[in-house]
Amino acid sequence: MSQYPDIFDLRNWDFTLLKRYKPVFSKPNKTCHLCAMGPCKLTPPAPPLLKGGDDGGLVRVGSGRVGKCGIDEKGFKAREALLDAVIGASGHVSHAARLAEDLINKFGKDCPVNMGSHTSMPTPITTLITGCTPKNIGEFKDILVYIEGQLIHLLSSVNFGTEASPEDFVSKMLHAGMLDNLAMELADVAQISAMNMPKGESNSPLVTIGIETIDTSKPVILIIGHNSTVAHEIMHLAEDRGLKDKIEVCGLCCAASDGARHSHGFKIIGNQASQIDVIKSGIADMVILDTQCIRADVVEEARKVDSIIIATTQETALGLKDLTGKSPDEASEYITRNGTGIILDKKKAAEAALNAAVRSQGSGIRSRKEVEKMRSLEDEQKLLTSHPLNLSTSGLLRIGRGPIRDSEIRGVAPSIVMGEIPGIIGIFGCPEERQGYGETETGGMGDKESPIPRFPDSPIHNLAQEFLSRGYIVSTGGCASMDVARGNLFKDSPDSFDSRNLTNLGSCVSASHLIGACIKIAQIMCHRKLENNYQEIADYIINRVGATVILWGAFTQKAFSSALGMARLGIPVIFGPRFKNYGLYLLGQDGDWQVKDQRIGDIVQAGPAPQNLLCFAETIEDVLPLAAKLCMRPNDTTEGRKIKLKNYIEFYKKAAGRIPYDIHLFIRTHYDIPEEAPEISQILEKKNWQPTFIPDPTILC
Repeated sequence: MSQYPDIFDLRNWDFTLLKRYKPVFSKPNKTCHLCAMGPCKLTPPAPPLLKGGDDGGLVRVGSGRVGKCGIDEKGFKAREALLDAVIGASGHVSHAARLAEDLINKFGKDCPVNMGSHTSMPTPITTLITGCTPKNIGEFKDILVYIEGQLIHLLSSVNFGTEASPEDFVSKMLHAGMLDNLAMELADVAQISAMNMPKGESNSPLVTIGIETIDTSKPVILIIGHNSTVAHEIMHLAEDRGLKDKIEVCGLCCAASDGARHSHGFKIIGNQASQIDVIKSGIADMVILDTQCIRADVVEEARKVDSIIIATTQETALGLKDLTGKSPDEASEYITRNGTGIILDKKKAAEAALNAAVRSQGSGIRSRKEVEKMRSLEDEQKLLTSHPLNLSTSGLLRIGRGPIRDSEIRGVAPSIVMGEIPGIIGIFGCPEERQGYGETETGGMGDKESPIPRFPDSPIHNLAQEFLSRGYIVSTGGCASMDVARGNLFKDSPDSFDSRNLTNLGSCVSASHLIGACIKIAQIMCHRKLENNYQEIADYIINRVGATVILWGAFTQKAFSSALGMARLGIPVIFGPRFKNYGLYLLGQDGDWQVKDQRIGDIVQAGPAPQNLLCFAETIEDVLPLAAKLCMRPNDTTEGRKIKLKNYIEFYKKAAGRIPYDIHLFIRTHYDIPEEAPEISQILEKKNWQPTFIPDPTILC
């Protein structure tokens, strides 16, 4: 593999995966509008021969309808999925590029990469893919130029008259996902290094989150988005001017997570699901927007309650007047008078925001009586509707700790690879507004007899608690971490990377640290080089590292592209039902489960472990057994497989009331059978099951 892999450099690895995991394209759209020759309504091909006719013979039927460019329905759906993947990856790449540019302007290109003294691999994804280990954030620019160039070529493949093969579309999607993962790591490493965020230390501070934590007697500055530099500028400028105790600076979404990581005075209201309700509440005197996860109607709704809006990025201009060339005083005067404006210079935006906030303090802090009136109306609405405003996200959250330490990896790696720790569960994604999960009153996650406390409006919290109670390592980040924070789960769980422990890694880009942890496990256990060794490390992960990621909720293209990168590296991903709108599954029910046994060189059957790479669960109850199943690996010892099967069986029984229908596929010898499930022996006899042995597996044949 070349130092900066091109689209074809990992194509053979992708095709190896596709032999096992068949791509299924399920987007409901069947009409292509991509070019001016359309629209073209596409239909799938019918079977070439069907029984029929008066003589009982075979009748040939027509082929499916193709587009005017010649593409068939499967190719069209694959092309649409690639477009989603490129859109998602470009979101994280753009974020990383803007963030790096802001940090270089503030701290200089020689600002060192500093992920703490406890790691010898500060950038595992970057080193694995590019062969480089950047020493300073200025070196990130060359890597970002490489990523941007690759995205151009991938987007070109969506163009009229280019790619048509569904398999090559999937390979290119996986390439986009790999670039997404690379950009996520660059973004978080840059901000951790430059802004001295936590660097993998355990026992990170606990903070109370929720709208109730905001002191509305002070001017309130609310930050929404992802670029942490504007929050950093506001907090430090407020401290320099002696205003830290005279204003409230808070945030939603990843802006809140990252703001709290570099300043303990920054308050977290909640995740992006609460965005419109928080805006409508009128609690914010000023709303600062940076980039991504921002509602299209945020300006309109903010102006209805007289909240001032300042946008700070080119990607989210929202039709506002550009005030970047004005002085901070001129900009704040214009914004105070007109209510909106855009300032691209983050330091100048911070100065204008503080100036306007101080002015609002002298004029009654923007009609606090109106805010109280809004809250009274909200209370009335709660009494009148079964879907109350989703404002309360109260809970205790640990500040995002960043990377996993090398010492933690060495401590758990053998138990993960042998299967004695049942798995690593990553929980990320975007919770939905007014979530409708857990609709059943009994059974599954809503079982009233369960000894585990339940939060009906927080299925993610309940998932995390179930996995923790069974010995999994659970890591979370971004908006999902704020849902997990309902109650005392973070308070009651240690945050070192170990069995039964819960770690909050940071904002959504911190998912890269969980990917990095899987890479480190492979590198430490197989004693092979990391640089440019993608296929070998991915082969190790898919065969030996029992990790599964859950992305639940509203779901964005960014989450889709991130998941594709995880799948290319051998980490299965489970989505919620919204995943169907992106239309790609990588399913292995009928896959080729052969592996090469490296001890004897023979090709042997290893069973469906992991069974899928990209799949979805219709309900939150389905996630538990599915995740337990996807943590199985061919390399599991009998003791490890027994633990994993016990969890799978008990989760499945809880959801469906019976033994899993496919249990025989995961039992290699009688020693794998859990003592708690003796009835399995009868099932094996009915299935004509035959024992196999545990290989030293690889799919790099």
